Amino acid sequence: MNLSVKLILSYSAVFRLLIIGLVSLVTAVSHLHSQVNPKISTQQDPKKISIHSENNQVIDATTDPATQYLNGDVKVYHAGTFMFCDSAILRGPDLRMHFNVVLLQNDTIRIFADSLSYNGDSLVAYLYGDIILENGLSKKLYTTFLKYDVKNKIAYYTRNARLVDGTSTLLSRRGKYFLNEKTAYFYENVKVQGDDFDLISDSLSYNTITQETRFLAPVRINKDTSRIFSERGWFDLDDKLGDFIGNAQYMEGKTTAKADTITYNGKLDLVILKGDTIRSEYISEKDTAYAKVIYYDKKNEIFRLTKDAWYKGEKNEVSGEKIFYDKKTEKFNVSGRSKVSDPPSIIEADTLDYDKTIKYGKADGHVVWRDTSAKTAIIADHVLYKGAENYMKATNDTGRPLFTTDIDGDTLFLKADTLKSFRVIKERIIVPDKNAARKAKNFKNKMTEPIEKLDITADDKLGKLEILSSDTIQNDSTLQTSDTLIAKISTDTIFTGIMDTIDYFIGDNNVKMFKSDMQAVCDSLVYNKSDSMFTLLSAPFVWSDSSQIAGDTIDIFMRLKKVDRLVVRSEASILSSEDLIFFNQIKGRFLEAFFKESKIYRMDVDGNARVVYYLTDKEKAYIGVNTTEAANMSFFLKDNKITDIRNYGEPRSKVIPMKTADHDALKIKGFLWNIDKRPKTTGDL
Repeated sequence: MNLSVKLILSYSAVFRLLIIGLVSLVTAVSHLHSQVNPKISTQQDPKKISIHSENNQVIDATTDPATQYLNGDVKVYHAGTFMFCDSAILRGPDLRMHFNVVLLQNDTIRIFADSLSYNGDSLVAYLYGDIILENGLSKKLYTTFLKYDVKNKIAYYTRNARLVDGTSTLLSRRGKYFLNEKTAYFYENVKVQGDDFDLISDSLSYNTITQETRFLAPVRINKDTSRIFSERGWFDLDDKLGDFIGNAQYMEGKTTAKADTITYNGKLDLVILKGDTIRSEYISEKDTAYAKVIYYDKKNEIFRLTKDAWYKGEKNEVSGEKIFYDKKTEKFNVSGRSKVSDPPSIIEADTLDYDKTIKYGKADGHVVWRDTSAKTAIIADHVLYKGAENYMKATNDTGRPLFTTDIDGDTLFLKADTLKSFRVIKERIIVPDKNAARKAKNFKNKMTEPIEKLDITADDKLGKLEILSSDTIQNDSTLQTSDTLIAKISTDTIFTGIMDTIDYFIGDNNVKMFKSDMQAVCDSLVYNKSDSMFTLLSAPFVWSDSSQIAGDTIDIFMRLKKVDRLVVRSEASILSSEDLIFFNQIKGRFLEAFFKESKIYRMDVDGNARVVYYLTDKEKAYIGVNTTEAANMSFFLKDNKITDIRNYGEPRSKVIPMKTADHDALKIKGFLWNIDKRPKTTGDL
């Protein structure tokens, strides 16, 4: 073959290669043109990745599909997502981007990375390097590896990540972020750091809009010196509010709390304990509370306890179905069968309001109000108490309220239609003694006049009488007196300027009293706490053993919680009988009885005194009746039996045989044996 033929063949080969190159170039340009116009590309093949701009491009057409090398200000669009970088390699649906990678979706999702690997068919991107995922202006996720589902907008990480949302930071080893739902899930070594707390768990979810964290595993929150633990629940990082559910526990210093659920409000400093399977408990140095539900407002120091509630403070102990307690004001409100211990007071009721600050109490329903120091109690349907005035009112819907007090180791029971107490503050005034003249005269009579002593144990004699001289009187220690004592009887009113506080207790209407050795009835009763004196008004009757004492008014004086004296003012009478057939009788205007060891050992009767006394022999058979009238009389007793009777001021005495005595005519004026009214047991009250 000659040279010319060889040259022709060589040019032919070059030309063929040039033609092939031009065809390839035209094909590439056409392909590039379709990519520059996304509308055309999308209409023709929506799976294809659209290139918007680049500074330069190199296409390797030898690969199938062709490989495109993009450099400088690369902008790529696909499936509603823009991606930017400094350089990229595109081959069919596979895209790799390097340096200053940015992925944009909508107006809120932005992901920054060092490099990216993206598949247009699966719509999944893998990002590497220093990654920042932004979902809004204040929410940023930091990690070094991220798998991102472009279609569903879900980010996955497995190499530790940190989510920053305002003042809160969430850390975990792995997790996933649903950007559409604004919810992230964190797993393994999860820690949430707030502005004033730390939260530790192994698994939780977080809503970036509500900032609500839900615990998918046991969790612990540390805040200053406090700790909260639970098995599950939720917590709002912004509002510092949440529910801790399942074996929930709260600890702060020496304070502990346990419940099935603990609701915590950090802004209000509020803790709510709820128990479904257990009774919630709150224990601190000063407070102990048990209930199904415990509400504690720590800022305002308010407790609300519901269902099977019990509270004990430094000074108070309360139980009930529901308890409200304000520690600052020491105000209680208790419903359901409740008990409040505020020493020395202990109150039980179905519902109860008690404000210690203003000393106000209102108890309703089977009320039991005890004063442990005074050893007194009130049992009623309703009790109203105003401590500042020492005012109390006890009433019943059915039946009558009951008052009890300890007297000489025994219990006095008292009932009336209404029980009241109140306080009076008034000036101490010494007024003239209306009985001063009578007392002075009596003293002189007892000093100068003879005394008739009655032997009440006569056997075969009818009324042996013994006349005693005035010397005997002066030598009797029980009757000694002096001129100075008489001179002290005041006849002038004295205003002392001293203000006395007097507390009164009143039984109003149909009063009945029972004590093992004394019983009484009257229309109304007043107890003066200052004088320790019971005053029985309006037809009072008092019984002791076989004796009945009556008069217009009866005063019972107490001393050291024991009966000391009994005074009957106007129309005083004493009746006693061994067989309820014949009655020993004493009558006078004024009677005073003196007690020792709860027994009468002496009685003085002043003013037209009269005695009717049945005489007995040694076998206690009646042998006669003695009647004596005198200005004044004194009776001496031992073991509730009269041993001596002494008469003063020209006594007139006679003894009548039993056979000739008109027993009805011998009865004193106003004789009334009211034994049917005598309470025999507490059940008769």
